[in-house]
Amino acid sequence: MKKLYLVDGSNHAFRVFFALPKMTANGVNTGALLGFANMLKKLEKEHSPDYMAVVFDKGKSFRNDIYPEYKGHRPDMPEELREQWPKFPDLVRAWGYPCLAMAGVEADDVIGTFAEWGSEELEVTIVSGDKDFYQLIRPGVRILDIMKDRIIGPPEVVEKFGVGPESVIDVLAMAGDSSDNVPGVSGIGAKTAAKLLAEFGTLEAILENAPSIRGKRGATLVEEADIARLSKRLVTIKTDVEVGMQLDELQKDRGDAETLHKLFVEWQFRTHLRDLLESGDSSPTSGTGLSSDGYRPILNRTELEGAVAGIRKAGKVSFDLETTSLDPLQATIVGFALCWEDEGAAYVPVNHTVDGNRLTPQLSLEEAMEILDPVLNDPALGKMGQNLKYDIGVLAANGYSVQGIESDTMLMDYLLEPERNRHSLDDLALRYLGHRMVPFSEVIATSSSDLFSEVPLDKAVHYACEDAHAVWKLHHLLAPRIAERGLTELYTQLELPVAPILGEMEREGIGVNREELVALSEEFGERLETIEARIHFLAGRPFNVASPKELQVILFEERGLKPIKKTKTGFSTDADTLEALSAVDPLPGQILAYRTLAKLKSTYADTLPSMIHPQTGRIHTSFHQAVTATGRLSSNHPNLQNIPIRGEDGRRIRSCFIPRPGNVFLSCDYSQVELRVLAHFCESGPLVEAFRENQDIHLRTASEIFGLPFDQVGPDQRSAAKAINFGIVYGMSAFRLSNELRISRKQAAEYLDSYFSRYPQVKAVQAAMVETAKSKGYAETLWGRRRQLAGILSSNARERAAAERLALNTPMQGTGADIIKRAMILVQEAIQAGEISGTLLLQVHDELLLEVPEGHVESTATKVS
Repeated sequence: MKKLYLVDGSNHAFRVFFALPKMTANGVNTGALLGFANMLKKLEKEHSPDYMAVVFDKGKSFRNDIYPEYKGHRPDMPEELREQWPKFPDLVRAWGYPCLAMAGVEADDVIGTFAEWGSEELEVTIVSGDKDFYQLIRPGVRILDIMKDRIIGPPEVVEKFGVGPESVIDVLAMAGDSSDNVPGVSGIGAKTAAKLLAEFGTLEAILENAPSIRGKRGATLVEEADIARLSKRLVTIKTDVEVGMQLDELQKDRGDAETLHKLFVEWQFRTHLRDLLESGDSSPTSGTGLSSDGYRPILNRTELEGAVAGIRKAGKVSFDLETTSLDPLQATIVGFALCWEDEGAAYVPVNHTVDGNRLTPQLSLEEAMEILDPVLNDPALGKMGQNLKYDIGVLAANGYSVQGIESDTMLMDYLLEPERNRHSLDDLALRYLGHRMVPFSEVIATSSSDLFSEVPLDKAVHYACEDAHAVWKLHHLLAPRIAERGLTELYTQLELPVAPILGEMEREGIGVNREELVALSEEFGERLETIEARIHFLAGRPFNVASPKELQVILFEERGLKPIKKTKTGFSTDADTLEALSAVDPLPGQILAYRTLAKLKSTYADTLPSMIHPQTGRIHTSFHQAVTATGRLSSNHPNLQNIPIRGEDGRRIRSCFIPRPGNVFLSCDYSQVELRVLAHFCESGPLVEAFRENQDIHLRTASEIFGLPFDQVGPDQRSAAKAINFGIVYGMSAFRLSNELRISRKQAAEYLDSYFSRYPQVKAVQAAMVETAKSKGYAETLWGRRRQLAGILSSNARERAAAERLALNTPMQGTGADIIKRAMILVQEAIQAGEISGTLLLQVHDELLLEVPEGHVESTATKVS
């Protein structure tokens, strides 16, 4: 038999909304829409329906006329879901299925009617998690709970209610339904209702025999017989609604691929877009996609000079390099892609080969740069690119520079969608243009040697031109959005100028003493063997010290220590747990010492020597701008922002970093930036006074909280105040503070209450920040950096609390990150102007590290500060 699937759209929309993380695209909530699209896709892929309808509720139904309190206690629809609700029908119809919502009845009744007449010819499946539909199950009709991958038939109904599908209505009538505010009979639940039905058969028979049922139950049934009958009317699904459709109208049509494409681009559904494009059912929406008709190679001076004339006339150019390596210091330039018009782009090969022989005709790098260098260095001509830090770095390594940077599409998307973890060009083209870029793996497969320089020219032209063309299109699409969001100053004054500075810092690198690191590695290895032997002695037997599972057995079974936290695989052996247990047993402390030393050895002493660059003899980290939602920079390969400073061994690792001869390292730490930002927001009060008077802010806070003169504040009290000060910035709760200070939650709450009573301006500022975030849907820094807070109005208390913490943290931490970026720009400008003698090497949160000639330390420090 052919298959008819009837989707309870309202039920599924609510379920996916609460089940999935909150998501936004272009500042609009999209999480429930994505979940719904995933459901439709899963239905097609796993069940292949021949006929299908998706049905939604539409306002109140006839049941409200019968019983005004029906569903009357339900909370209002969450605002984030209400925003998406009108868009579900657009999605369903574009997918190719009918979408219904009928006034006066519920979705259940429409589905019940379809199931009634559809079961005569088809195998009917109702897609819902609503137990009310159990009454419709019979031969030819089943239920699919698609979110649990569970088919529900008669056996599952009996398991749930203790009766078959034919008696579900009577069970619900007596037991009531709290979710729909159906009253039922007082004191009777589903189990009791099932027992009564087993004895009497039907609800009417039960009510007729109620006077003979002994005890309070019989009296209640007599007294509430009308309520039971009313409840039965409320829970009974109608199966005779005038739906105004025929069976053949429920067949899936081809759908509207163009509209689906448009919706997926608008909502930035990457996976669905890719699937749609790969299926061949959709072409890019007019005005957004990329056409390769105008892609062409440039193989001689005349053609390149003509291209430059076009660039100068356009006033801007998108460019992209094809190279041989991701390391800018080792990359050879293979070619340049250029785009300066809406349709078309050009590729200039400079190092392509065919069967090992140089491609002819083809310009050399020197010939091409003779013509392109004046363009790249003309500040009046705007340059666009994707992750331009890399391209500028490659050019710099080859002795060339770039001026007039106008646009970096990676940074544009990062500012518009900071919560996303992908900002690659492939991702941007798919999300914004609805265009699937040719994967590098696909084009390199056409090379005879896995090198781009060996890719056939026609394939190379298409691949390279597509990159530059996509950047051109994305720039013109995203620039207005940057302006609309008030991000122009942040983008042009901070993010764009910082990118080339980070590139220079990467190329500069930092010196290390290889011999010292190797010696430390050997020493750490010997000490680890000693600690391991001590651990085995204390444990009474050898075991794998690095195995949490084996350690659980040792600590909690063999030594009988009391577990503190539970995990999916047993009990936690994390650092906090081991530190707490070390107060009662020496073994956990030794495990902590082993882990700390082992991490120093593997992460730094063993690894850093292998990362010394063969050409420069220095270590070159990679800085990333488009990673953290707060605006902070990150670094990897290696991560030089986490070089340890605590403990003697950590300081010994740091001592292995060395300046060039005749130079010293100068660390400029912008102290307590986030607390100073908080003071700025407060405008007045003791926090402001403390900074204006250059006081020790943690000492001042301890004095305020504990009511002590400065000279009577002890180290523990100052530490507690420090934890509170920084915790306030992150919206720390009493629970977290109690864990951090190892005090009771009551005492932690008293500390926080004392803090806010002494710093009322902070409490007022934080309350205002939360309210502003609720009204706008996002938090922002002083520079206008935004962070969408999809859960700020959530009915889920945990989600809402998490969003409120971000509403407090973002203005502080984000503004702090912006300040450090601004400082980098000013320091670099001073270096270029000759006002500072030195070189920027690293940025570590609130610290700038420079390499400075020995005789210029004081003057440089004064200028930087």
